[in-house]
Amino acid sequence: MRLRTLANILTIWIPFSGIRHQIKDKIFKIEKILNKKHVCIQTSNWFNDLHNNKSLFVPITDKPFKRKKNTPKLFAYYLTQFHAIPENDKAHGKGFTEWTNVASATPMFVGHYQPKIPYDVGFYNLLDINVMKRQAELAKMYGIYGWCFYYYWFSGKKVLEKPLYHFLQSDIDLHFHLCWANENWSKLWDGGNKEIILEQKLQEDDAKKFFADILPFIKDDRYEKIQNKPLLSIYRPALFDKDKLVKFMNDLDKFAKQNGFDGFYFMAHNAFDFDKPLEYNFQGIIEFPPHGLHDLPNIQYDTFCKQANLTLLDLTNYIKNKEYIYPTNCTVFKACFPSWDNSPRKSFSNGVCFKMPDDGFEQWLTGIIQWTREHNPKNMQYVYINAWNEWGEGAILEPTTRYGYKNLNIVKKVLEQS
Repeated sequence: MRLRTLANILTIWIPFSGIRHQIKDKIFKIEKILNKKHVCIQTSNWFNDLHNNKSLFVPITDKPFKRKKNTPKLFAYYLTQFHAIPENDKAHGKGFTEWTNVASATPMFVGHYQPKIPYDVGFYNLLDINVMKRQAELAKMYGIYGWCFYYYWFSGKKVLEKPLYHFLQSDIDLHFHLCWANENWSKLWDGGNKEIILEQKLQEDDAKKFFADILPFIKDDRYEKIQNKPLLSIYRPALFDKDKLVKFMNDLDKFAKQNGFDGFYFMAHNAFDFDKPLEYNFQGIIEFPPHGLHDLPNIQYDTFCKQANLTLLDLTNYIKNKEYIYPTNCTVFKACFPSWDNSPRKSFSNGVCFKMPDDGFEQWLTGIIQWTREHNPKNMQYVYINAWNEWGEGAILEPTTRYGYKNLNIVKKVLEQS
């Protein structure tokens, strides 16, 4: 029986008008409170669906991907921040890893998928080479050609490098190349100039030191090369003086030629709208979404937390209208992501979450593979995915407890149909 109906009945049967009106007012107040809590009831149902809907889980494939000669080379960005290091201990607390933020993430609005919990490999420690072996097994099973490892190098100081050396010393059969993550390393996860953990400077003799440090990697047979040129990408070229960076790259080229290569194949990323690769003597651009996504509709939402500082953007029309296709005057290796939500890191400091249609990742990946086939030479059919394991930014191909192997399955499906 509705409360309002009950109130009207009671006012008829109770003889004293003062008492009648008091009871009626109290019942109406209760109804108001329940109406306000309706969103909480909906939220409770959403939580139940979120954790109990087994129909969303995609099981592991029983038909591994079979690479053909003309299959595009899919590289996934790979983050090594899944083991403790002294710098993170000091900045974030003892034992900090990327899992610290991921496991403590909470939903900020109704329908917000957090926390994302890893499945298969679990909450791994990248100091264990068996983790990488299983990751590589999954990558090959679903058609990933290789990993683009972030390389954290600060004028000779290296951090988060141990997993890379473990990979180098292993027999893991997967291609790779390095992306120099050349921005400041800050507590705010933005590469900015506030709360800096490690500052990035380009010193006079850095080219010699940098080359010596990466030489063991580029000499490896698994390292990706284009016409005997090791593929090396730089995340934020514009952070450095152009003349300094060009000299740095020219010196690297010279050292490479002295060691049996035909120089480097330098690619810049379009992070922070960098669009002048040729001026810096780069061969072209590797896309790095969400950089490059502009003028997207802003979605309003009811937050659970008044202190939340999170923007929700809609990618539906961007993907539907193929706005990722644009004129270019240089080589472009296109990229997409399966999802993006950096609220585990930045819920209270300008975080961003993207809403995608259910088939958005599949459409986007299909579109950039088709573009690559039509525009890039056969020896440069490269496509990138952000990322293999950026759990703190919600950009993940790795399996989750909610969706299982869904994203990897989409990769395999698109490759088989392309």
